[in-house]
Amino acid sequence: MDLEAQWTGAASTAVALVTTYGLRVVGAIIILLVGWLASRIVYGAVVRLCQKSSRIDRTVVLFLGNGARYMALVFTFVAVLTTFGIATTSFVAVLGALGIAVGLALQGTLSNLAAGIMLVLFRPFHIGDRIETANVGGSVCEINLFFTEIDGDDNARIIIPNGKLWGEIVRVPTRNDTARIELTFQRPANDDIDAAIKRLKELIQHDKRVLRVSDVGVESLGDGNYTLAAHLWVSRPEATALRFDLNRTVKEEFERRPPANMTRAAVERRAG
Repeated sequence: MDLEAQWTGAASTAVALVTTYGLRVVGAIIILLVGWLASRIVYGAVVRLCQKSSRIDRTVVLFLGNGARYMALVFTFVAVLTTFGIATTSFVAVLGALGIAVGLALQGTLSNLAAGIMLVLFRPFHIGDRIETANVGGSVCEINLFFTEIDGDDNARIIIPNGKLWGEIVRVPTRNDTARIELTFQRPANDDIDAAIKRLKELIQHDKRVLRVSDVGVESLGDGNYTLAAHLWVSRPEATALRFDLNRTVKEEFERRPPANMTRAAVERRAG
């Protein structure tokens, strides 16, 4: 009789637990699913709303969208805890204590988060800009809270922690419309320097893409030769193509017209 009573009590307890906590578990699962869907909907709504204004940079758009999504997930987590009867006030106190410990353990991650916030607030570079830092360079694709993604020169995706971009020196060449390029050419020692400089300057100025020639002169001296250098300003999108074209043009011109002091025999040997 006692055994039957114990089984009856255990069954009643099990039914009560399943009835009480089973429904809470189902409710928590439903809240999690709804919260996850709501976070995605909120993210999309914030992004679409910000994209309607051309004054809002895409960096800020992604930052606000991610922030809204994470806030929705936090509220979802708190709602799940409330479903199980856990007091949120005591949870916040425990979370604060854990936050100190986690903060000490994740100093690098938190510094990346802080750097991401600073990058969004001050915007030293934008999406689409070319940046160069830590021996890598490429076009900025996306700035997240913890890291920045860029496409390198070989079209490889490069992930850079935001702490590296905020705490290190970063070159942003695309922020200016013009660029200064340097060209160097070796000439034999018997070539007249003044004549070579004049010819080089004329060839450079003949190209309409050159905006300004700042310097042309002898950069260094070697055994049996010297090096001419030219500094010129061009439009940044045309810098690479102009460098290649001028290198070829100057080389062909100097080969077609020998040095002024070269003897006729030397010219014939060079042509042969």
